[in-house]
Amino acid sequence: MKTFILFIFAAGYTSAACTQDIAQADIPSLVLNSFQSKFSNARDVEWERKGALFKVEFEIANRDHDLWLDEGGNIKKHKEELSETDLPAAIKQKLNSDFKEYRVDDVDKIETEGKVIFQVDLDGKSGDREEWFSADGTMQPPVN
Repeated sequence: MKTFILFIFAAGYTSAACTQDIAQADIPSLVLNSFQSKFSNARDVEWERKGALFKVEFEIANRDHDLWLDEGGNIKKHKEELSETDLPAAIKQKLNSDFKEYRVDDVDKIETEGKVIFQVDLDGKSGDREEWFSADGTMQPPVN
C-alpha cells in the first residue's frame, strides 16, 4: 500500500512538473504579440508552459479557448468551446441518426495542422463517450 501511495504521489509530482504557470510578463514577446494581435479581445488570460509550447487559456464572449503557441509565436493548436447549436449541420444529422440515445454534453472545435475537428462529449444511460468529427460529419480519430 505504501508503494502504491508513493507511486501516486510521484506520478502527480511528475505531471505537475511538466506544466508550469507563467506570468504574462515572462512570456516571450514573439509569443505574446502573436496572441494579442489575433485575440485582442481576450479576457481572463492565463499562461502555462507545456514542454516546448506555451498554452494560453482565455475567454471571448463567454466561450473558453485554449491556444498552444511555439516559441516563434506560431499557433500550433486552437481549441474553442462551442454550443451544440454551433455544430455543422452534417454533424447534427450524424448525431441524430447514429447517437440518438445520447445527449450532447460538451462541444469543442479544434484547429490543428490546418485541420478542423469537432470533439463531442456525449452522455447516455449506457455510459458516456467522446466522438470526433470533421465538418462534413465523418467520424475522425481523436486529436491530442
